[in-house]
Amino acid sequence: MTQESRALAKNVIIHLPVIGEDHVHWAMADDRGALTSEVQSGTLEQAAAQVESRRATLVLPGNDVLLAEAIIPGASASRALQAIPYQLEDLVADDVDSLHFAVGSKGKTDNYPVAVVGRDAMDTVREQCANAGLRPTEIVPETLALPKFDSEEMDQTTWTALVDKQNAVVRLNGYKGFAIDNSMAGIMLDGAQKDLPEDTSAAMIVYKTDAGASLPSVDNMDVETRACDSRLSLYASGLANAPRINLLQGDYSPKTQFDKNWKPWRWTMVLAAALGALLIAGKWLEYRQLSSEVAVLDRKMEQVFQQALPGSRMVRPLSQMQNEIKKRSGGNVGGFNSQLSQIAASLATQPQTTLRSVNFREGRFDLDLTTDAIPTLDLLKSELAKRGELVMTIQSTNQERDGLRGRIRIE
Repeated sequence: MTQESRALAKNVIIHLPVIGEDHVHWAMADDRGALTSEVQSGTLEQAAAQVESRRATLVLPGNDVLLAEAIIPGASASRALQAIPYQLEDLVADDVDSLHFAVGSKGKTDNYPVAVVGRDAMDTVREQCANAGLRPTEIVPETLALPKFDSEEMDQTTWTALVDKQNAVVRLNGYKGFAIDNSMAGIMLDGAQKDLPEDTSAAMIVYKTDAGASLPSVDNMDVETRACDSRLSLYASGLANAPRINLLQGDYSPKTQFDKNWKPWRWTMVLAAALGALLIAGKWLEYRQLSSEVAVLDRKMEQVFQQALPGSRMVRPLSQMQNEIKKRSGGNVGGFNSQLSQIAASLATQPQTTLRSVNFREGRFDLDLTTDAIPTLDLLKSELAKRGELVMTIQSTNQERDGLRGRIRIE
């Protein structure tokens, strides 16, 4: 690859033909969807070595991902995501808890495009990427990596198909599509035609990776056949210009390097500092006549004390707070510290969550926090369960401008 081509290559597109097998094809592409390198084959680790500072899109086989649509009237995206698995329950053979649901942009009529994939498959892909040192920017099913063409005629829609000797990958309207054996493709296309609005016809552009590849003929459909030297060139074009659903959502959402290295520790450090302030509060009182810096620390200590013991007069804060902790925890101060450490460590795993206040009374913690969505609270609940015997319950949630405000109880 020339230096000029390397400079234009901002994306690495990696096609994983079979989930769990360490054989991939990859190529580099620019933002317009044109390949800037030859297509290469090898291991996922070899492909990861080419990413460097570029964006990486991992394309999964279409037959592992179901594309569907759910209509959730008047719901926010976070609430829609909670309802979608149960609305699509009749369409999937597996239990919804064993499936991962990723959502696209909401349509004009409260319809959400949805991509459904088994959690086992996503876990396998995540493990493969971790072992290879690859952190993909996006993971997309090949059905949504195909180009989408807009028909010049108002009463016609244009579909895209990629066909080899055995299988066909078809992109229908918007976010719909399927991957299937060539012999069954005709039945699927006929059914898709019947689902079209009245007085709307379908045309299809078929790309063949092999001259001997063919699809069964479909009645009343205009078909244009084009040669395709490489799947990757078609994927590059589709990913640059067509809407798609990124499977890296929810439990599989990627973290930036900053999130990974700093944010998980940030709240641990803040809470540890607050706990340390409580333990040395008596020393602060002995030196309150010192510099203005100590005066500032005194005011911070007062704020912490009032949060912990609202309405109490601060006389000997360390003794007062220790006595209050003993009273509320039945004398088990060590247990309180252990529980607070578990909560701090669990909060650190959810960097999108901001703690607003915490109250301890009668052996339980009441937390007021802001987060991005209810699934994040479920992740926090799971983290707490892993670390000890603390049990978390959600008392209330309210959608606010800057996120979701929740009140939770831990005991």
